[in-house]
Amino acid sequence: MKITLLGTGTSQGIPVPMCACKVCTSTDLRDKRLRCSALVETNGLSILIDTSIDFRQQMLRAGVKRIDAVLLTHHHFDHLFGLDDIRAYSTAQQQFINLYTCPESEQEVLARFGYAFEKPDNLKYGLPALKMNVVREPFKLHDLLEVVPVEVGHGKLNIYGWRIGNFAYLTDCKTIPEPSYALLKNLDVLVIDCLRYTAHPTHASLPETLAYIERIQPKRAYLIHMSHEVMHTELESKLPDHIRVGYDMMEIVVD
Repeated sequence: MKITLLGTGTSQGIPVPMCACKVCTSTDLRDKRLRCSALVETNGLSILIDTSIDFRQQMLRAGVKRIDAVLLTHHHFDHLFGLDDIRAYSTAQQQFINLYTCPESEQEVLARFGYAFEKPDNLKYGLPALKMNVVREPFKLHDLLEVVPVEVGHGKLNIYGWRIGNFAYLTDCKTIPEPSYALLKNLDVLVIDCLRYTAHPTHASLPETLAYIERIQPKRAYLIHMSHEVMHTELESKLPDHIRVGYDMMEIVVD
């Protein structure tokens, strides 16, 4: 399994317009962050986690040739609003692409992008062509791969992280409900939210993220969804060897 972190930034992206802070003006490419998204390639499948607002740019930069499914964590704009550009893939593949998400997000997605879902002529006219799947339990993707939704708390909103094999992706999490820990056992790789150093009402801060990693005990952990308060080299220098700061276009291999 190969995971490519397509974007690792917060909802504003980095650099932030009109900001002259040390992160936004950094020359380190690891401090240039598009909005959060990831690509998972395994078992011959290419699985996208979130259609970020930077979706088109991310697809071109990473040279993504196929999308077999979309796992949507939630409906906030930075994780959803690139959805229209998936038309390039459904049209090229001449098939509807399954999108999987949590119950809380279904109506929000349909309110914004209802025209993209299961309209018979969408493929004919080059429109986005998607099938909505609201999931509450683990499911088999293309009858090949088990995908496990993992509930996390994003402020007052219940959203999904996703587990595929021994890899899990938890963005925008402030809290992890007790039942979800059972779904996160024996991970090789955990990718997890770490917005900044100080507390925030809807995202995990560094102390909270480190506490989650300590309890989950993955072999390796990678931090994502960083704000412009976080400089890559400074944060990485504070971390133990098994925890790294994610960056755009980082590739992670899971055996």
